[in-house]
Amino acid sequence: MQRSMVIAALAALGFTASTNAANDNLDSQVTARDGWVAYSVPRIAGVDGPCCYSVRGDDAKKGCDLDERRGSFTTDHDDRAVRPDDTLAVYLKVENGRVERIRALATSCPVSTSSAVRWIESVDATNSVSMLSSLLDRKMGDAVDHGLIALAHHAGPSAMRALAARAEPSHPLKERSQALFWLGQVRGAEGADLIERYATADDDPELRTKAIFALSQSNAPDAYAAVLKIAHSDRNEDVRGDAFFWLAQMKDARAKDDIIASLKTESSEEVQVKAVFALSQLDDGTADEALISVLRGDYSRAVRKQALFWLGQSGTPRAMAYFDEALK
Repeated sequence: MQRSMVIAALAALGFTASTNAANDNLDSQVTARDGWVAYSVPRIAGVDGPCCYSVRGDDAKKGCDLDERRGSFTTDHDDRAVRPDDTLAVYLKVENGRVERIRALATSCPVSTSSAVRWIESVDATNSVSMLSSLLDRKMGDAVDHGLIALAHHAGPSAMRALAARAEPSHPLKERSQALFWLGQVRGAEGADLIERYATADDDPELRTKAIFALSQSNAPDAYAAVLKIAHSDRNEDVRGDAFFWLAQMKDARAKDDIIASLKTESSEEVQVKAVFALSQLDDGTADEALISVLRGDYSRAVRKQALFWLGQSGTPRAMAYFDEALK
């Protein structure tokens, strides 16, 4: 193929020589010196920013120690009020000319380190996504864990495409499942639609189970209905059973009645038993009422036996009142 045709083909795919040069330039700037280096890019809107919290007794301290490899990592619910421009700070630890650690935090999240942080100014978000994707491909340091977090919180379609690419079957199961998790946590309805595709159509039942969990964590409006549909229709019994479990964890008022109704239509006794366990995980006193409803209903001996067992494990006054009534 002639050089002009190659350039035209790359341009059609959204690549240009200047873009590649910019990506290489960012990588060179990052690895120019060992130590912590950082830059900021726009953060996806409508999502709490990542930060760290350490808890000792009743005291919770906000802030991340970049030198500490362990810590409580969570979202910062106060960040949007403090930093309305939704900026993400990407920190990278360079050792021997290689990126070995990545941390992506809300810019309002306090950080500490034993050495100075070198800042790079005016970094384009698309170039940041490209470099982070390259680090993921090279499996450098802890890129799989924290690189995915960084990609998930970048604003813009390039970040969504890059995160979605990590869920494809060409990647290891751990990376795929983590990509799906962050798609559910951060990328809204668009992320949920992609997760649902994997949860219903992927060939690997273990991956489908991971996708169901990711879908259950999404705040997309149709996530509950999607998980319920999978609980009724997946061809694998383990997957259906797990779907019922995560359905009960979604804190949706419909879960109790939907799971109980499913006990009538589910053909597998193994899945029915898992569905009863899911009922036992409902909160706000709903679990006891659900289990008692099963015990009083027309269900198989195995199903009612499970309901009896989990009601006994509850130990609540409502459960004890049922046993007192049953033993009269």
